[in-house]
Amino acid sequence: MAGHSHWAQIKHKKAIADRKKSQLIAKLVNNIIVAGRNNPNPETNIALRSAIERAKENGVSSEVIERNLKKLQSREFDNLENLIMGAYFNGGIVILIKALTPNKNKTLGEIKHILFKKQAKFTEGNSVSWMFEEKYCLKIIKNEINLSEIFKQICEFIDDFIEDENSLILYTKYENYYNLVEILKNNNINIISTEIKFIPKNYVIIKDEETKEKLNQLVDELLNHNDVYEVVTNVK
Repeated sequence: MAGHSHWAQIKHKKAIADRKKSQLIAKLVNNIIVAGRNNPNPETNIALRSAIERAKENGVSSEVIERNLKKLQSREFDNLENLIMGAYFNGGIVILIKALTPNKNKTLGEIKHILFKKQAKFTEGNSVSWMFEEKYCLKIIKNEINLSEIFKQICEFIDDFIEDENSLILYTKYENYYNLVEILKNNNINIISTEIKFIPKNYVIIKDEETKEKLNQLVDELLNHNDVYEVVTNVK
């Protein structure tokens, strides 16, 4: 019996892991669809190229990516609507929610229900989207460069950077993206990945553990919704 119970637990954990992987793939594919609806050419569409790179990094197969690119080119996703919604939570927390749906009213109703259940207040996306900035995030390997020298060349084209032991992530606006890429290429610096993120203009710091836990539960439930592909908060 113990062995049977143990195997049941393994199967249960595997089912959860498989479901999470499936959800992740679906959301990464949704990112590709949203990014490519107006321009399905990754050569001229930075957002689409970024979404494809992110999908590949997270194990989405080339076959799945190619199939969805062909559907974009044949306008098969024109019936889908990209929703941007907002919410306010305790302690000045702002939440930006993005969804791709064939049924706007159904998705809106379900998101509102999740927010109400978790004591968050729904608001229109436009009322919170201005609190975030769209930034291009380029990751490079730190040991390949002379930091002081390269920063002299790129300082006017970046807004911020994050440094860890091995890598450097550079944040830039769309209008500075190509200049930054050109400088990096001219210095033979490989760009490991490019990602587009919504970055809060101002952060809030939450010290209360109960609020943190409730926020994490809310974000998890929103991301578990089939139509939601991204959730961003202003929490540091």
